[in-house]
Amino acid sequence: MHKHLKQELKVEMDRDTVRAQGAFKGCEHIAVLIGAPNTGKSTLFTVLTGKSVAIANWPGVTVDIEVGRIRWNGKELCIVDLPGTYGLLPTSPEEGVTRKFLSKVKPEVIVLLLDMSQPEVSLGLILQAVEALPGKVIIAGTKAELAHKMGVHVDLERIQRVFHAPVIRTSALEGVGVKELVDFIAGKRTGGRVHVDYGILEGYIERLIRHPQMEIAERRLGFSGRWIALDLLSGHDIAYRELEEEGLLELAEEARALREDFIRRHGIDPEHLIIEKRIQFIEEVAKHSIIRREPASTAWQKIADLHMHPILGPIVSTVGLLLTFAAVFSVNIGFPLNIMLEHIGYTRAAELLTNYSLSGLLTTLFDYLADKTAELLPGLIGDLIGHGIIAGVGFVLSFTPLVAMVYLSLAILEDSGIAARMAVSFHNLFKPFGLSGRSVFPLVMGLGCNVPAVLSARALSEVERFRAAFAVPFIPCQARLAVIVAFTSVFVKGVLAQSATVVLIYLEALAAALLTSLVAAYVVQPLVYGRKCLPVERKIELIMEIPPVHRPHPRVVWWSVRDNTIHFLRKAGTVIFALAIILWVIFSFGPQGEATTIEDSYAYILGKAGAIVLKPFHMEEWTARILGTGLISGLIAKEGVLSTLAIAAGSGGGDITAALRSLNLTFPQTVGFLVFTSLYFPCIATLAVMVTVLKSKKLVLSYAVYSITLALLMGLATYYALNLALT
Repeated sequence: MHKHLKQELKVEMDRDTVRAQGAFKGCEHIAVLIGAPNTGKSTLFTVLTGKSVAIANWPGVTVDIEVGRIRWNGKELCIVDLPGTYGLLPTSPEEGVTRKFLSKVKPEVIVLLLDMSQPEVSLGLILQAVEALPGKVIIAGTKAELAHKMGVHVDLERIQRVFHAPVIRTSALEGVGVKELVDFIAGKRTGGRVHVDYGILEGYIERLIRHPQMEIAERRLGFSGRWIALDLLSGHDIAYRELEEEGLLELAEEARALREDFIRRHGIDPEHLIIEKRIQFIEEVAKHSIIRREPASTAWQKIADLHMHPILGPIVSTVGLLLTFAAVFSVNIGFPLNIMLEHIGYTRAAELLTNYSLSGLLTTLFDYLADKTAELLPGLIGDLIGHGIIAGVGFVLSFTPLVAMVYLSLAILEDSGIAARMAVSFHNLFKPFGLSGRSVFPLVMGLGCNVPAVLSARALSEVERFRAAFAVPFIPCQARLAVIVAFTSVFVKGVLAQSATVVLIYLEALAAALLTSLVAAYVVQPLVYGRKCLPVERKIELIMEIPPVHRPHPRVVWWSVRDNTIHFLRKAGTVIFALAIILWVIFSFGPQGEATTIEDSYAYILGKAGAIVLKPFHMEEWTARILGTGLISGLIAKEGVLSTLAIAAGSGGGDITAALRSLNLTFPQTVGFLVFTSLYFPCIATLAVMVTVLKSKKLVLSYAVYSITLALLMGLATYYALNLALT
């Protein structure tokens, strides 16, 4: 639970005395929020701690030091809202409080606010803080919605690299980034040092850093030696007073002598040189990290506003989304254009599109490399490197173009201002299910592939991200559609009946997704967030700025594509690769050692266990075992269900139709099995990205069990309902 205190601290006290007070007693981490006035600092503090503090739009409103106490992952954290400041060199009593607090209390974490609507104002303070307190700084980007409305874009990834500090995009209104920020506050931080080249002053800085009393000054004042040296050479009275209070008179005298020597030799004040170099550094950062643009023409604005029309809006938005993602998925995996071509009789063109899509080309390349490696290297080693490691890398990379192009589309929609209007048009439709209109993007994207769909949920608020990540995997992707089409073409007679079957499965999948969102909102989320001390909204309100329409800027779009693709490779890619190796092991080995046939493998044994799950469908024992093995293969990709069935059924993988016919399934069994196959979690890649989005392996494992249970219940309900209807 939150414990709230308002403390007017006497920061003249030493660290131990201050921390012994009620405001900080027992806190494992003290984190302070620092930012210029009107950067959203007090609002962020309120969201983090649940406290109510005075919030206004003029400097100096927060005079007292406000303290909020929260418990997070078993740790007691104190969050402190310090007075607004433009720098660490105090020019007012409020700014003096900030400097004294940092020096006397020595908090573990410094949260610097970067106002993304006017980032240049914040960069100077951030530079000073990183120079003074390296390794302690976290940068929180605020006012992203306002910045987007104003046509201001900030490359947060570059800011992170330049300042060697974690950067987290936050939104107090939507709750975006709040959990990540608290995770960073509670966790261990590693930060490098920013090195601004001060030219001819560098030698003087180094002499002060090497002074025998500098190490003592660093320990007692809490600032880096380089910052203290710069402060002293600038001639700031407060820097000399701090040293004199600590009895470090020799260091102070040495600094005065060096400052006078520099002025005598070079004829300029060191402070002027330091300010000039810092301004140059900030201007260089701003040049490559900040873009400002004017809104588009009034005509484009009117066209974009069609998306917000109460009747035409959802129609225009739906058509736009379907066309956009159809183009992306057609280039990457062939779907849905290949299905259309095959339906109108262009089977060869459909095959070429599938084989020569980006994903198809990458798959062919890595399959070739895997087979050649397995041939060239002896025995099991060749198979491990070829069909295990190389195939695993190929599996990860085959998703990369798709992920990149999906984020390219989303970045264009977002940067242009269209995405916000689409979200508004869908909001009333999704609101009853605990989602906002923003969830339409991952849900529609899921029709093509659940991997980028779940990843795109990262752009949602913390609460909505949780629900969308649970719901999206129930949307049947093109891989599951391939299984659905194959089974219905064999076991369902007539085009009308086949079409009705596919529609039924998709409707059940949509119902499962929306039901799961409600389960996440009313059951799972309160349990999880109840321990985290964060509020849980049952219904999501869409609070957002509607920006004017902009022409998408290539650099802004590139920033989004780059950051999200790297995140996928770094976070999800490693998990996908590891799981691919595990699956290679269970298909390559069995109780007798290396498996020569699929029946000798652990996968087939697990398939027998899967037959128990399929027993209520009243299938023949052999059929249930074969289908159970196919379900294990479907963990890699649902298309693998078909090839595994063909091999296990004895057709060598060539004639899938003959293999399916040998299963002797009835119509109710077919539809019930397809519902089950379509609803249990789609593949290991989807589970991997769920781990990166939800940041909890236990939660994703619980989801996997839940999805299997729900899939089985809905599959059996469909099976028995059809049996009853046909008798």
